[in-house]
Amino acid sequence: MKTILAIDLGATSGRGILYSIEKGKLISKEVSRFKNSIHKVKGRLCWNIDNLEKNIKKCIKVSQQQSKLSSIGIDTWGVDFVFLDTNGEIITQPVSYRDSRTESILDEIARYSSLNDLYFKTGNQLMEINTLFQLIACKSQTPEEYFKANKLLMISDYLNYSLTGEVAIERSIASTMQMVNPLTKDWNQEVLKTFEISELLLPKLVSEGNILGKTSKEISKNEIVVVNVCQHDTASAVAAIPHEEENLLYISCGTWSLIGTELKSPILTDSALKYNFTNEAGYDGTTRFLKNCTGLWILEELKKSFFKLGNDFSYDEITEMVSNTRSCVPTFDTDASTFSSPGNMIEKIVDYFADEDITISPDPAILFKIVYQSLAEKYQEVILQLEKITGNVYKRIDLIGGGSKSNYFSQLVADVTGKTVVTGLYEATSIGNALVQFKALGCVKDMKEAKKLVKESITFNYFYPKEEEENDTIS
Repeated sequence: MKTILAIDLGATSGRGILYSIEKGKLISKEVSRFKNSIHKVKGRLCWNIDNLEKNIKKCIKVSQQQSKLSSIGIDTWGVDFVFLDTNGEIITQPVSYRDSRTESILDEIARYSSLNDLYFKTGNQLMEINTLFQLIACKSQTPEEYFKANKLLMISDYLNYSLTGEVAIERSIASTMQMVNPLTKDWNQEVLKTFEISELLLPKLVSEGNILGKTSKEISKNEIVVVNVCQHDTASAVAAIPHEEENLLYISCGTWSLIGTELKSPILTDSALKYNFTNEAGYDGTTRFLKNCTGLWILEELKKSFFKLGNDFSYDEITEMVSNTRSCVPTFDTDASTFSSPGNMIEKIVDYFADEDITISPDPAILFKIVYQSLAEKYQEVILQLEKITGNVYKRIDLIGGGSKSNYFSQLVADVTGKTVVTGLYEATSIGNALVQFKALGCVKDMKEAKKLVKESITFNYFYPKEEEENDTIS
C-alpha cells in the first residue's frame, strides 16, 4: 500500500493530507493545517513564502513519522509568482494578486495593444491580477527586481523547486498567466514578443503526472518522489469530480468562486469575450472553461471585521444566524471593486448600500445573509452566461470546496439557480491532487479508474430547488 501526501495551499490556509487506497476506497488523514496570509513588504502586499516553505517541510516531517511516503504533490492558487536570481535564490517575497500595483493596468495596456486580440490569443479572462499584467507592472515599478530575475516560477513550482532543486512550470498553473497558447498549451511566443517578455525567463512546461524529481537530503533522509499534480487548485478540484454526464457544471467555492464546465477544446468566441470567461488547462489535455468570481473572500473579511469587534463567529454560528433570519435583504455585485481589497468589510457593505440610498443594519445576521444571497445571485448570473455561450442547459451543479460544507448555502444556490446541487467533495482539491499522484505512481490505470475511487469513497448530498414561497431579497 502506497501513501502519498497532498499539500493544498489556499489564500488563507494550507493543509497536508495523507492518502492511501484500501479495498477500493480512498483513505485520508489530515496531518497538518496552518495559516497563510498576506503581509506588507516595502509597501506591497506579499505572501510569506518563507513561512509556507517552513510549514511544508514541517508537514513532510510529521507525515513521515506516521507513514512511509511514496510521493508529494503541491497545489496552490494561480497567477502569483516568484523570481529567482542566477544563483537560484529568491529575489523578493512574491507579491499577492491583492496588491494594487496592477490597478487600472488594463486601461493602460489598451492604449497600445488590443485587449480583444490578447483574449483570442490566450483564451484568458481579462483580469488585472493575471501574471502577464503583474509582470508589466513589475517591470515599470520595480525594474531592479525584474531585470535581476533569471527565472520565473509560479508559487507551487517554486515550492516544488525548494524540495527538489528542479525548475519547471506545470501547465494548469501556467494557463492562468495569460502567456500560454490555449490550443497548444505551450508558451505563446507572439504574446511574449508583443510584451517583451524574455523566453529565457520562463522554464519548460510540464503536464500533470510528471515526476519532477526527488526530495533533497536536507528535506528527508529517504528520498520522496515529487509529482507535478494539477497545480492550479481548481484544476485539481475538477479532476476529482466523478461526473458521468457529458455536461459538467461545477462551482468551486473557496476564497474565489470558479464557475465553469469541462471541454475538449477552448471556446474563443465573441460571446466568451463579452462575458469574460477564461480557458484554462485541466487534466488529460482538457480545457476548463470558467469564470472567476469573488467567493468566500467577502465572508472571510466580514468575519475578521466582527472578530476585531470582539465577536469570533464560527461558520456554524454564522449559518445558524442566517438560517433564523427571516428578513428580506438587498443584494450587491460581489465582484464590485470596493470588496476586492482587505479592510473593514462591515463598513464597506454598509457604505455600498448608503450610496444606493439604502440603510443597512450592521447586525451580523443581516450582513452575512446579504453576502450569501449576493453570492448565490452571482452564480445564477454567470450560469446563464455559460449556458448562452456553450448552448448547453445544465441540470445540476457540482458544488465543491469549503463553501459547499454549508447546507444553508447549498440549498440557497439550488433555490436561486433552480438546479439540483450536489455536494460532498469538501476536499475536492486535495483529492484531485492525490488522484494524479496515484496515477503517476501506477496505483490506478487512468483517471476513469481514479474517479471510481472517489465515487466509492464519498457520501454525496443532493439539494433540490424548492418552490418559491417567499422572496428573500429586495431590489
